[in-house]
Order: sequence, then C-alpha cells, then structure tokens
Amino acid sequence: MIGALLLAAAAATAPARPSVVLVTLDTTRADHLGCYGSTRALTPNIDAIARSGVRFENALSPVPLTLPAHTSLLTGLVPRRHGVRDNAGFKLDAKVPLLTERLKSAGYETAAFVSAAVLDRAGGLARGFTTYDDGVRIGDKLAFNYEERAASQTMEAVLPRLAELKAPFFLWVHFYDPHLPYVPPKPYAARFKEQPYDGEIAFMDAQLGRLMDALKRKGTPLVVAVAGDHGESLGEHGEATHGIFVYQATQHVPLILRGPGLPAGTSVRACVGLVDVAPTILDLLGLPALPATDGRSLKGLMAGAKEPAREYEMESYYPSFAYGWAALRALVSYPFKFIDAPRHELYELPTDPGEKRDLVKARAPRAAEMAASLDARAGALTVLQAANDPDTQERREKLASLGYVGGSSTAAIGGLDPKDGVRLLPDLEAARRSIQLGPATDAVPPLERILAKNPGNIPALLLLGQAQLSAGKNDEAVATYRKVSATAPGNNLAWFDLGNAYATTAVKDDAAFASAKAAWDKALDLAPRHADTYLNYASLLATRGQPEEARQMLLKARAHDVADPTIETELGMLEVARRDTAAGKAALERAIALNPGQVEALEALGKLTYAAEDYKSAAGFYGRALAEKPRPDLAKTLGAIRLYQLGDKPGAKAAFEQALTLSPPGDPDVADLRALIAELSK
Repeated sequence: MIGALLLAAAAATAPARPSVVLVTLDTTRADHLGCYGSTRALTPNIDAIARSGVRFENALSPVPLTLPAHTSLLTGLVPRRHGVRDNAGFKLDAKVPLLTERLKSAGYETAAFVSAAVLDRAGGLARGFTTYDDGVRIGDKLAFNYEERAASQTMEAVLPRLAELKAPFFLWVHFYDPHLPYVPPKPYAARFKEQPYDGEIAFMDAQLGRLMDALKRKGTPLVVAVAGDHGESLGEHGEATHGIFVYQATQHVPLILRGPGLPAGTSVRACVGLVDVAPTILDLLGLPALPATDGRSLKGLMAGAKEPAREYEMESYYPSFAYGWAALRALVSYPFKFIDAPRHELYELPTDPGEKRDLVKARAPRAAEMAASLDARAGALTVLQAANDPDTQERREKLASLGYVGGSSTAAIGGLDPKDGVRLLPDLEAARRSIQLGPATDAVPPLERILAKNPGNIPALLLLGQAQLSAGKNDEAVATYRKVSATAPGNNLAWFDLGNAYATTAVKDDAAFASAKAAWDKALDLAPRHADTYLNYASLLATRGQPEEARQMLLKARAHDVADPTIETELGMLEVARRDTAAGKAALERAIALNPGQVEALEALGKLTYAAEDYKSAAGFYGRALAEKPRPDLAKTLGAIRLYQLGDKPGAKAAFEQALTLSPPGDPDVADLRALIAELSK
C-alpha cells in the first residue's frame, strides 16, 4: 500500500511533457528570412523564435516537392524509403509509422491545419490526427482554380480549435502563401512590389505571429519547430519555381527549434535535414524513436556536442513524371554536393553556395566516390510507376489547379537532362499564357519548338490540342488528344480533353456525341471526382435536350463526394426547372456554402426567395451578388426590391445610382434611372 502511494505521489509530481507545435512554411527559402541574413525581409516573428531558440544554418530538404518533403519530415525517412516520390500519384503506405501516431499513443491530442490541396488527407498524412483540417478556398476558375487558402484563412480555422486543445497536444500548422502566384495582400503588395515573393513571406510571418500570441495566452510549455519544406528557385539555374532541380535554392530550408532546456539564441552550423525533425522531437519528449529512420536526433548538436558529419540524400522524379526528362538524385557530404544527372555535377557549398562552379572534372575522384556512395544507398535509378487509382487521379487534378503539370504516370530512365529541358519551359509558359489570354494561335509556334526537341512532352501536347481547338481545327485537336491518350492512357486529362474536342460538333452529330461520351466515361473511370468532366458532360446532355440525363450526371458527381460550387449551382437550376423548388434551393445553398461569392447561385436564390415573397432575403442575395460582380441588371433588380417591396428609399436610391454608373452607353434604361434617382432625392 505504501509503495503504491509513493508511486502515485511520484507520478503526480513528475513534470508533464510539453506540447509540440510544428509550423511548416511552404516554398520558403532560408535566405529570404531576416534570421538567415536577409536585409529586405520582414519576418519579425520567425526571427523572434530564432532568437529564443536554435537556428540550423544548413538544413536540407530531401525533395523540392511539398507532399514528399512533409512525408519525410513526419516519418524521418527519405522518399525512396517512405515511397512518396511526387506530389501526384503517391500515397503514404499505412504501414509506415508517423510521428503523429507515436505522439497520439503517448497521450497527445493531435490537430493539423493545412493550406493547400497538395496536403489533403488523400496523401496519407492524416493518420494519428484527431483533427485534420484540409479545407481550402475556391479560387477564380477564369484563371486557375487555386485550391489553397491564405495564412489568415488558415489561422481563422486554427484559433478556435487551439482554444479547445488540452495539453499535451501536437499542433501542425502549414502555411502555403509563398507559392506561385505571388499575390500578397495589402499592405505587403505595395511594400514588396518589386519582389512579391517576399511580400507573401511577410504576410505569412504576420499570421505566424497570431499563432504565437495565441499560444502565449494559452500558457502551455511548448516545443516549437519551424521548418521550410523546400525553397523557390526564383530564376536560378533557369528554373522559375521548384520541383525540377535539386540545387540549394530549393533544398536549403529554414529550420528552427525552441523549447524547454534548449539554448536560446544559438545556431548550429552542421549539416542537418528535415528527416531529423521527427527523431529530434521524440528525443526531446523522452519518447521512443520511430523504427529505422534515416534521420537522427539533433539534441546533442543543440547542446554543443561534436558529432560525426552525416550524408543527406536528395531526389526529384518530377522532371520525369511531368515532362519525360531524366530524374535527379543528389548526395550532400559536406562540404560537397554531388548531383546524379545525365551530366554529373559536383559543388563545394561553403565557397559556392549558388552552385555556379561545377567541379565534377576538377575533382573527379571525389565525384566518383560520392556517386558510388549514392548508388550504395539507393541503387541505380529505377523506373517508377505512380498509382492510377481514383484518389490519386483526383489529386492530379487538384495539383494541376496549383500549377503543377501532369504528364505520364511512369517515370522513365534517361531522357533529357533537366539542365537542357528547363530551356524549353519559357516556350511552354508562353504557350500557356497565349491559350489563357489569347490569341491561342500564338501558342502553336512555341509548342512546335518544344515537341521537335521533346516529342514526349505530355503538357506540351495537351496545350497544343487546346490551341487547335481554339483555332477551330477540331480534327487536328482530336488527333492530338488521341495521340496523348495512347501515349499516356492513365492520364485522365487526355481523355477529358478528347471528349471536349468531340463535343464541339456533338450537338447535332450523333457519332461525335457517342465519341465524346466514350472519352468522358473513360476520364471518369480514371478520375471519378473530376468536377469539370461532369460539368461538360452535363452541359452537352442539356444542350441536346436531355435535362434529366444532365441532372443525373451532376447527381453522380455528388454521389462521388465532389464538392464543387458550379456543379451545385447547375444542379440547383435543373431542380428548379423541374419544379422541385426545395431541392433547387438546397443545391444553391450548398453552392454558396462552398463558395460564398458564387454569383450565379446568389442570383438564383434571389429569384427563389423573391418568388416566395421573402423580399428581405431576396435583397440580401442580390446585394451579395452585386458586390461580387457589379452588373447593372443586378443593381436595377436590387433597387426595385428595396423601393417597391421593402420601402427602403435610401437603399433603392443607392442601388439605382450604382446601376446608372454601371450602365453602358446607349442603355435604354438610363433615362428612367435618372428620373427615379431624381424622385428619390426629393
């Protein structure tokens, strides 16, 4: 009995384990933060964490892609061992242990908030999290449907949940903002007009400050880890963004740790990696390590211990998956870095951080030694096959919305050295801009230049088909898309675009209609949650006088858990047309829940509520639609409701004045609007 009491007393007085907060900064270069020496940065919150913790001067990412890098961070494994080799087509195997699972089993409450579709739960990182918030905002489909949310939106989701978390907890917050396109909000847009990338980082830092303030108010002992997943090339070595190369511009990342017992305001010069983060957190908490990780605990280094130098692997199969070029691998054995490409490269990082002086010939024995070490670790480059299941196809679509191109599902050996292939990308981008902004015919010459040198470039072929369609060359577009679907039969975009090509003549041509349906059916077999396939399919059915078939197609999308505001809007319209007002209203409400700025749904709800004589709600819907998309007809309707149904003369006058401002020259309603405004001004 006495022994039991003593044990209970000891347990009661034992210090509780601290909570853990992991903040990952997507696409963030270390050298663009103040604590890493940037003089133009505005990162006071990250800098403050560095002053109160340990900053690692030479932290390395194993891969310049978000999902594989985060997988390494949470498993302590390099990509070849955890198996997630690209953002698309891969999912972490359930057998691979995660840091989160270890923490949850130790009694930690776990929550994650990610800011882009690239980290949605389909990637396999949600295991062990009680909360895994991967909701993202819907962007403007006229450009890209960017499936991401700003750091401020992420924080609005984090703060209520943070208030509920009971210590000890593990909170992971992912910020995506510095990713292309760089569109910092006010006032950062003006301050960083010449370098909006830095403006995005400054905005992200301000939101990180909100998180740190909330954690301070919570008063829980904390281990805080701040890490970049990869950087951004910003034009270095000819790469505008990231994913292709494994140079330091994308591989040197910030890494800062702060917590009880860690020395404040210190830095570690030794080479470390993201694979070291999970082992370090577990060691700091006194918890068992994950089995057979590639990383090590950095606890000794932070305490000033001298430890043997470690080698760190890097890779990118993205050039191969996306463009059919050669994949890249690298090994850092400080101070040297060896890159295994068709033309090998060797750099001495301390004296050449920009990797401009290739020493592969001058230091041939060292290059050969590192090549052998890399092969001993990883073996020779192998052909990789990405999955073609529905979940991974859906992820490809989301990633396309984020600017990642998709090509074959197989990474081939050989192909163009990315150092040569990257020279083709300006033509690819020029073609993409011409198709988006016009004239689309301007896209053909740059695409022909690319395909002459790189005939297997799937993104170039897909763009060529789009250019041909825009120019009215439907037969040529069909031939191009048939070629792509034969070359990459697992690429649902090829089948989707082939269906679009047939659809141009399918309204009256039964054979083209059958071919369009067959292509879209194949696309949906591969990607049953691709919203645009359902929308185009339903549109063609409706145009051919088959509204019920169109409705069933959109209901099929909903059955596959497609959450798309345009689908819900179109479905709502079809339900109203078949006189099922309740179903129509419910669909339209779902549309604006998904996208509060969905103008068509707001306008349709305005009409429905007006018909139901709920004039106050009707005015509200029309007002919201007008705020999103100023149009004279919306302003006139709003003014009329306010005047005649609600008796709101000031509100009616304001609406009519806006309608007058928006009306084009020659609008026959201008005289009546002026008369109404004059009458309401008395």
